[in-house]
Amino acid sequence: MERFVTIRPENERISNYISYYYFHDSDDSDFERTFVFYPHFKHGFTVYREEDTFRTLFTMNYDRQLSVELKGEFHKIGIAFNPLGINHFISGSLTGLYDSQTFQFSHWNPDIFPELEKVYDSQDLHHKRDLLDALFEKRLRPNPDLKVVQQAVKLIFDSFGTIQVDELASEIGGSRKTLLRHFKKHLCCSIEEYKKVVKFRTSIRAASNSGLKNLTEVSLYSLYYDQSDFTNRFKELTGQSPGTFFASISQMGEEDIFWKFED
Repeated sequence: MERFVTIRPENERISNYISYYYFHDSDDSDFERTFVFYPHFKHGFTVYREEDTFRTLFTMNYDRQLSVELKGEFHKIGIAFNPLGINHFISGSLTGLYDSQTFQFSHWNPDIFPELEKVYDSQDLHHKRDLLDALFEKRLRPNPDLKVVQQAVKLIFDSFGTIQVDELASEIGGSRKTLLRHFKKHLCCSIEEYKKVVKFRTSIRAASNSGLKNLTEVSLYSLYYDQSDFTNRFKELTGQSPGTFFASISQMGEEDIFWKFED
């Protein structure tokens, strides 16, 4: 039987940086399922329990659809970090901490393994959440170097991804070069890439939560230039038209997890 559930952090400090946790597992040895997930401004830390150890992965996905195949029994914990959230739990930048091809991420290993064991052993969802809150609070550290890019990210969200780079630099009071460097260091992407994914996810949120009646309203709400721009940007990020994309995705749990399951 497959199970999937989401829950938000209870700890107020941690909720500033982590959007939600999810728990996904199956006890069916014959289980087989493949799903596709799409670009997001949130970063994912994923833990698989495998016999007597853990496999830890980290995903930053700004520009493409990625496919995951699940077979047999599996036990998975997902942590969705808010923008720049994970940067408050590491020293320095993300660059070099994970493998962009395999997504292997061992920055906290094996130090966190005993704590993860307790999370997996607990049968109570709220207790699992509290254990994860404690795990991350223990590793929370101030990072004043994030101030510039935090200001830029807020302005990008406030504008639904439409603000120009020169305007960003002017609003923050810094140079364009410094701003671009900070984005590469802390978010591992360009500002233009980040703007595209913010606008894309704004569209998904608008279509799923705002009660807009059709895709034309979604494109207008999300501030795409016109319907052609809306369609082209979706094809660029998903390989599909907006209509095909929205018809194919399923929401998992109660958060902004939208996957497409393949036959």
